[in-house]
Amino acid sequence: MKLLIIDPFVCMRAPSMRSLLRAFPAFTDLFTEIEIWSTELDKPPGTDVVWKNIRKRLPLTALHMVDFQYRVTHRIAKSPPSPDTVVLTTGCNVPRADIHYMHYWNIAMLEEQHMRSNTFPILPHHRLVAALVARTERQVASDCAETRWWWSVSRSISEKIASDGARGRFRILPNPYDPEAFNPSVRERWRNEMRSHYGIEPRETVFVFSSYGHFERKGLLQAAETMDILRKRGLCVRLLVLGGNERSLADFRRKLSSLGIDQSALIFAGLVKPVQNHLVAADALLFPSHFEAFSLAEIEAAALGLRLYLTPHYGSEMILREPSNGRFLPWDPLGMADVLEEDLRQGRLGESHGEMGEAITTKTFAEQIRGLFEEVITAKKNGHV
Repeated sequence: MKLLIIDPFVCMRAPSMRSLLRAFPAFTDLFTEIEIWSTELDKPPGTDVVWKNIRKRLPLTALHMVDFQYRVTHRIAKSPPSPDTVVLTTGCNVPRADIHYMHYWNIAMLEEQHMRSNTFPILPHHRLVAALVARTERQVASDCAETRWWWSVSRSISEKIASDGARGRFRILPNPYDPEAFNPSVRERWRNEMRSHYGIEPRETVFVFSSYGHFERKGLLQAAETMDILRKRGLCVRLLVLGGNERSLADFRRKLSSLGIDQSALIFAGLVKPVQNHLVAADALLFPSHFEAFSLAEIEAAALGLRLYLTPHYGSEMILREPSNGRFLPWDPLGMADVLEEDLRQGRLGESHGEMGEAITTKTFAEQIRGLFEEVITAKKNGHV
């Protein structure tokens, strides 16, 4: 049996591919050949793969992803894979796949944006790309004869895809965390040193926001507004912002200034490594995202023992267990501030916990993905596709 993987970025910098690449040794023996169609590839160590380089033709990554989808779909249509090939694609890059590995669902994201358009803006070219991809998602979901398996990172995303008409076999495969890198002992080792590094005083309660980018989708603006409200109420709080390059941070700070939001409580750290050493400078994660599937930031913060404060976005049901490891937040900054103030005054901030919800370790992920591949292979061999 051959495995064909289709995704533009099969590399460690892509969150949707990182776990799959790390788990390669767990399932490569199930296949006689592995072929990858992508623009970028980090070849898994010790693994022989055939790489079909789908070269980038358009400058913007978002536009390239649409072009990539168009080209691989036509390639599949022109030369369909043999029956003894398992085709795995991330999202809906191609309709004729055995497995759709779902880390996102543009249909759901656009619906969330429509409900909160005043606080959840989308740049025009991002909206265009999302709309194009959502159209493909609807086509794939409605084509019951073509869809086989849907592997989703969270239960709520899986349920949403099914409610939008998709048929097939749904399986949950959460994003994993590395327990050697993310555990309470990291907090004990690095907390005081990193707080000193950022000039944080012992009396200050620190929340952390962590994201490579997409600040507005992930609710950084609302988090900054919430800090401003809490400071005006006399509470000694700060927000440590991890992630973002110089340009994106400068743009965001200008936006805060234009809105009259006080930035004195904010610490912009930029892109940092290893992220776990910086996360533990905080007492809790503040992540009021507008849309996720199952955010790795939430998983890793929980593994470090940080308390979680999350909006009820997709995937949050997989990790948050009120009140043991945090609380859900309303969507508005005033409501967020009320929840945080209540916990601050009751002394709940800084409490460590071991509650991980339905998150799994890298070892468990490897075991589960092998089992899922075995299920697909068995079904194909028996003609149940």
